[in-house]
Amino acid sequence: MSSTRHGKYSPVGKNPFFPLTLSPLSSLHFHSQQDDDSNFHMDFIVAAASLRAENYNIPPADRYKSKLVAGKIIPAIATTSAAVVGLVCLELYKVVQGHQQLESYKNSFINLALPFFTFSEPLAVPRHQYNNQEWTSWDRFEVQGLQPNGEEMTLRQFLNYFKREHKLEITMLSQGVAMLYSFFMPATRLKERLESRKITEIISHVSRRVLGQHVRALVLEMCCNNESSEDVEVPYIRYTVC
Repeated sequence: MSSTRHGKYSPVGKNPFFPLTLSPLSSLHFHSQQDDDSNFHMDFIVAAASLRAENYNIPPADRYKSKLVAGKIIPAIATTSAAVVGLVCLELYKVVQGHQQLESYKNSFINLALPFFTFSEPLAVPRHQYNNQEWTSWDRFEVQGLQPNGEEMTLRQFLNYFKREHKLEITMLSQGVAMLYSFFMPATRLKERLESRKITEIISHVSRRVLGQHVRALVLEMCCNNESSEDVEVPYIRYTVC
């Protein structure tokens, strides 16, 4: 493994393929040693793996198990993974150099067993519209759940926010597999949720799980109608709870 320091961006001539360069560079080489507790390599691996496990509800692995796993992936690092990392770094060079044309980048497909290597140009991200607002899969709605008075918004306030700010009428709202709101809900259940339930309370009630104290934001999905009462496709919602 290696790292660089003292990187500096500087323009290079008029070559469209190399608009920027990194100079000067110095490399620091080191070897990953999972048995050496003084270099903090395993500390980083365990911490990063635990964070990923928390994000995807995977049972975390302790330090001992992580050491065993890390010691068995050397063959993979020396073959397919090394090729993939090299190809990824080639694309990162283009990002650092400031390439703006999609044709400058490449998708790579490899199979070392055949062997087979092929490259293709990536497709442009699809573009959508709602109420004359263009968006792509890289976009999202940012909603601050806490109001100025410190109270979290209720479901009714959430629905009114989108009607007021984005001219969208939400017909269904979900978090994961939990349905939080739909226009066809029984009237008694709908009234109870609209008037008195906060978004996080509804999520905990429907999913039958308590949100952890570490949760800072939630991903919500919605179906909605525009001002013409037509069903439109919209980005997901990042609902911040603190």
